[in-house]
Amino acid sequence: MHSKPIILIVDDLKDNRLSIKIALKNENYTIYEAVNGQEAIEQCKKTKPDVILMDALMPIMDGYEATKIIRSIEEFNRTPILMITALNQKDDKIKAIEHDINDFITKPFNKHELIARCKSYISLSQINKQYVLSSINPNTNLPNKSKLIDDIKTLESPKLILFRIEDYEILEEFYTEKIIIQIENEFSKRIIQLVNDNWKESKLYHTSEGEFALLQNDLSNNITEIQAYIDCMEFYNKAKLSVIHLDKYEYNISIILTYTSGKTNLFEHARVGLNHAIKEKETFIFADNIIEQVHKDATNNINTIKMIQTALDSNQVVSYFQPLLNNKTKEIEKYESLVRIIDEKGNIVSPFFFLDIAKKGKYYSQITKKVIENSLNALEKTNKDISINLGATDIENNDLRKMIIDYFNKNPQNASRIVFELLEDESVKDFNTIIDFITIIKSYGAKIAIDDFGAGYSNFGRLLDFAPDIVKLDGSLIKNIHIDKFSRNIVETMQDFATKMGIKTVAEFVHCKEVFDVINEIGIDYTQGYYISEPKATIE
Repeated sequence: MHSKPIILIVDDLKDNRLSIKIALKNENYTIYEAVNGQEAIEQCKKTKPDVILMDALMPIMDGYEATKIIRSIEEFNRTPILMITALNQKDDKIKAIEHDINDFITKPFNKHELIARCKSYISLSQINKQYVLSSINPNTNLPNKSKLIDDIKTLESPKLILFRIEDYEILEEFYTEKIIIQIENEFSKRIIQLVNDNWKESKLYHTSEGEFALLQNDLSNNITEIQAYIDCMEFYNKAKLSVIHLDKYEYNISIILTYTSGKTNLFEHARVGLNHAIKEKETFIFADNIIEQVHKDATNNINTIKMIQTALDSNQVVSYFQPLLNNKTKEIEKYESLVRIIDEKGNIVSPFFFLDIAKKGKYYSQITKKVIENSLNALEKTNKDISINLGATDIENNDLRKMIIDYFNKNPQNASRIVFELLEDESVKDFNTIIDFITIIKSYGAKIAIDDFGAGYSNFGRLLDFAPDIVKLDGSLIKNIHIDKFSRNIVETMQDFATKMGIKTVAEFVHCKEVFDVINEIGIDYTQGYYISEPKATIE
């Protein structure tokens, strides 16, 4: 949670304060006011401003004395204070500098100068606040992550429980920042009461939003791995039963936690363990037990990213083409374009080994662009249809959409031989963009297929939304259809529905004659799978 920068205007004249506020009204600041130096000190304590705009001459307490007192408070001894004053004598400026004023703005001020100075000093203020509060979490006043890491270095046998309020992001979405801070504060006050005696004397830290840690120096080695498991489960169960009351509302708190020991990279290992627990939807994980595998996975991811980068740079992202057989004519009528990478050793790498990592590494759209280029080039060498896989991320990419539309405008005669297979995707950000894309490309004569129909997010609702020309029945339903009556019943229902809707069907993953015979009995229109042909580098 990051609030807007705060500016405190201190001036006894209302018109002066108003003119400053008007000058800064479009700068996204939170502005507070004070009418004299004494009130400025109280406002500082309440609002913790990033920048103070201080008048020099005011009743009750002037700007010089107020600055002196503000500077005596440790929390504010680095807060930028700019004096906005009509005083312009050398002695006045020397006096201001002696009282630790950072800068001057002369009245009447220039609006653009004021805006520029505020921006500059707010940036400095953020750095100063980090310096001043480098070891304390400002919401709970508990020691923070930096302090934890420093403290770990001083202990001989450190042991750590790192834990996070479960679904903290959902709390942030539903409640105001004020309530979130109150929940964290109330929870932090209960933590020591929720742990058993082994952890009563441990030190509590607030390491990030919604995340806390308990650290202790177990010199007697009382906390074995078994004992740690018992301690953590007891903590988890007590936390789950804990209810926080704020005003008229109740908040149930549940936590996710991890445990680790040893001085080397203790916090880093704990954070890896906690992230793994969140990802795997686990309640508790021993971080030490997964570190080796996580490091191995990370190394593999890095190597895969390098392979993708090299392949993109050297034009080694290629397409292999798998044929689709028309079950009635027994002729090959279509090919699906499937991405492959040729690595530096000449090995052909399946997307199974790199596509998910490409998405995380932001290379997915580049790969899709290359596949589209490969497919359109192949279209010139055959009279068959070619299908191209697109996910929501691809369709939402402006450059990729433009690339496709530009091709259709230049080659309208080829549009009717292109099928776009819409991949199962839960990450759709703009559903209207998907619908608009479908409408546009179908107006050129291109076709739409829904891939993996019958699994995950591909369902009958999507048929109504996307109005596809083709549905590709998911391989999980097809591969055992010759021996699994339940799968056959489902596929027959889908085929009946598709027939009534005028939608063509494709059976994927047809791997043997027995499966091929069943899908023909059902009346599926096309067959795709190794029984017909594996993907190949060229179209025959």
